Amino acid sequence: MPKLKIALIDDDLDRAQYIKKSLIEHDFEVVACLIIDHLNMFDLQQLHADVILLDMDHPHRDIIESCVSQFDLPTVLFTKNSHKDTIKNAIDAGVTAYIVDGIDPSKLESILEISIEQFKKHKKLMTDLEDTKNKLADRKDVEKAKVLLMQLHSLNEEHAFQLLRKNAMSHRMTIGEMARRLLDAQQLLQNQLKD
Repeated sequence: MPKLKIALIDDDLDRAQYIKKSLIEHDFEVVACLIIDHLNMFDLQQLHADVILLDMDHPHRDIIESCVSQFDLPTVLFTKNSHKDTIKNAIDAGVTAYIVDGIDPSKLESILEISIEQFKKHKKLMTDLEDTKNKLADRKDVEKAKVLLMQLHSLNEEHAFQLLRKNAMSHRMTIGEMARRLLDAQQLLQNQLKD
């Protein structure tokens, strides 16, 4: 099994160096060891990390959100802070796992593997949700476009749909995209007539 590639981000330089050494001794590959103050200078995607290991004494939501959004990787937060509001804020900010304990390299692999799987599951759910939203929007736009074609050309619903589909195919686009083009064109014409 290949080594997990870890990007270690810490708010304490000495501790970060110690943790990095310990992780390497336990057969992890540390592809980055960064201090929170220098995060904006790095692109972890280019380092091909599997997971971000965030070690913070005082987790701040804005720092966590920055890590989660900037790097789009599973993010495991280790801290001694067990305050309920801090935990809630960190989870709301997008951490995959919140561990109230020090980093124990002998237990870390299981924690990271579970976090990576949770992250993948969450990403799939978000992708599925976005796909469902897009399909619903397409359906609404297709219905509006059919009504418009029916009014403009005295067509029945089936013929309006066939016309929309035929044009979408000939322009190599989805029927939803064609419907939006038609609706945009109609809106443009209405606006010009008002001016």
